[in-house]
This record gives sequence, structure tokens and C-alpha cells, in this order.
Amino acid sequence: MNNKMPISVWILVIAMALNTTAASFLWPFNTLYINGYLGESMTLAGIALLVNSALAIAGNYIGGTLFDRIGGKRTLVISVGLLLASSLGFLLFHSTFFGYLAWLGLIGFSGGLVFPTVYAFAGLIWPEGGRRSFNAIYVAQNVGVALGTAMSGQIARINIEWIFYANFFLSVLFVVVLLFGLRYLKNPGRPIVQSQIEAAATTLSGATMKSMWFVAIGYAALWFVYVQWQGTIAVHSKDLGVTISQYSLLWTVNGALIVFAQPLLNRALRYFEDDLKRQLVVGAIIFLAAFIIVPFAGGFTMFMVAMIVMTIGEMFIWPAVPTIAAKLAPPGKAGQFQGLVNIAASVGRMIGPTLSGLTFDLLGMNAVFGLLLLLIITALFFFMKISSLNRQT
Repeated sequence: MNNKMPISVWILVIAMALNTTAASFLWPFNTLYINGYLGESMTLAGIALLVNSALAIAGNYIGGTLFDRIGGKRTLVISVGLLLASSLGFLLFHSTFFGYLAWLGLIGFSGGLVFPTVYAFAGLIWPEGGRRSFNAIYVAQNVGVALGTAMSGQIARINIEWIFYANFFLSVLFVVVLLFGLRYLKNPGRPIVQSQIEAAATTLSGATMKSMWFVAIGYAALWFVYVQWQGTIAVHSKDLGVTISQYSLLWTVNGALIVFAQPLLNRALRYFEDDLKRQLVVGAIIFLAAFIIVPFAGGFTMFMVAMIVMTIGEMFIWPAVPTIAAKLAPPGKAGQFQGLVNIAASVGRMIGPTLSGLTFDLLGMNAVFGLLLLLIITALFFFMKISSLNRQT
């Protein structure tokens, strides 16, 4: 087995670090900008994030389908071109709510095209790497989170408008790296004939597909919970006196912990011996512990403790999900299976801000906390019902 990560995977890793750094200049401040600078309600802020995630779902589906039908390179060129155009439009036309809504939506769609394409590439060009390629991309994304949030908090404190310029500049770098690296990215899939696709559909067991859906439902529920740190919890923490700079530091610690705690995580994962189901269950329990802490947080310190606990749970779950999708995908369906898990995440991101924003406006923050605990328990229930994480052939 070749244990050295190929240059093609490194290109994807570096590109996704840049992409996430660019995004990290925007997403921590979307709700705060719409509510605090554009003067709109929390419900409208939630609707804007809903549109972003709804279009990301469409992008996930189309991106995964295009990968399987026209190849990874063509899909990647289309995706990154549209993402760059969307970032430019957002920079120029974000000063009204409807302009913000439209361009944030297009960024969601183009980003949705990118993710299943990159993950499908990673799974197919280095299959012997197992979870390593997905974990490398996950770590790279969190390097981006750490860098982006650290810089964006300081930049926003000076002039929040500058975050839109930073997002565009880093999107340009992301596109340059991927386009430069195209020569190293070979379309990995062997030609798939119709008989192979039909055979895969026939032999893919009901138990395996049911397990895939259980993973997706639990993943969506946890993303619903996760995005509250960018929405209701962000506003709640501000009401308790947490500054924008301190809030961005929470995300810096989130990203830094994921990057620097990898040696400890790898030791912990050896205990699971590739038991991905148990990894998901333990991660969900840790998530639950974090959101038992959050309702009692009265200031920055306890929010930091809750963020650290949640980050540990995230480290167990987030890289495992695309690994499961790659493991279960039949021939010719790698893009669509990665699209499915990205759709699940986008569903959580779509429904989360809107429903929680409405709950916040109508019933208050305690009702939001109750909803979040219920959803984590729901995710834990579905993860425990998983019966098979091996494609039956």
C-alpha cells in the first residue's frame, strides 16, 4: 500500500483550505450583518441563510450528477468559475437586503457544486488512503476556519465592509490553485458500462441503503445544531456581552483545535478500529454534552468551554461521513453519494437558521435550546440504528 498522499490530493487539500478561509470571512457575520447593519429581523436573517443552503442543496445534487456524467475536471472548471463570479457580485452588491440575499444564494449554489466534486475526486484518486484523504481535507478546511476567523474578527472590528474584499481575494487564490493543478487531477473513474451500474443497483442491499439514510438524517440534524453558533447563539452571546472579537476567537479555537489535536484524535480513532458507527455515536454524545453546557453559559469563558467540547464531537463525526459515502458508493455513483451527504449538511444549514430564528423571535432562547437538545438526541437515535457500513455485493 502506498502511504504517501498523492500530489493530486494535496492540490485539493490546499485549494479547500483557501476556499474555507474565504468563506470564513463571511459566514460568522452573516446574521450579525443582516440584523445589525442592514437592520433586518432575525427571521429575515434566517431566510437569507435558508436561501443560501437551499441553493447549496441544488448545487450538491447537480455537482454530484455532473461529476458522474461529464467528469470531474469539467465539473470543477464550471464550479470554480461560477463561485468566483458569485464572490465578485457579493462584493459589489451586498448593501441592500435583496442584493445580499441574491448573491449569498448564488455563493451557496456554486459552493454546492464544488464540494461533492472535490470529495468524489479525493475518494477515487486515492482509494487505498481510506479516510486519510477526507481527514486531510477536513483538517485543511479547519486551517481555513482558524485563519479566516482570526483575521476576519480583527478586520471587522476596523471596518466590516473589508470582509467582502478579503472573501473575493481569497476566492481568486482558490480558483488559481485549482486551475493550476488541473494537470495533476486525472479523471479517476474507470469507464462504467450500463451493466455495471445495473449490477451495482441490484446488489446494493436494503440494509446498506437504510444505513446511508440514517447517517444522512443524523448528519443533517447535527448541522442544524452546529449552525446555531452562526445564528441564534451568536446573537445570544452578544446580548450577554461577548464582543465580535471574542466571538471570532471561538471559531479560531475551533479550527486550531481540529488542526493541532490531530495526533490525539488519531490515537483515539485507533481504539475504534474502523468502527465508523461507534465513532458517530460517541461524537453525537459529545455534541450532547456541549449543548448541555451552552444554556448555562453566562459569558465568554463558558461559551469557549462549550465550543471546545463541541469541536471534539465534530472531529469524530465530520470526516467519518464522507468516508462512509465513499465506502458505500456503487460504481459510477461516487459523485451522487458525496452529493447526498453534502445535501444532508445543507438541509441542516437551510432549516436551522430559519426555524431557530422563528423560535427565537416567538418563544425566546430557552425554546431554541430545547429544540437543539431534541435534535442531538434524534441524531444519536439514528446513528445507533445503523446496521451496516459495508456495501453488500
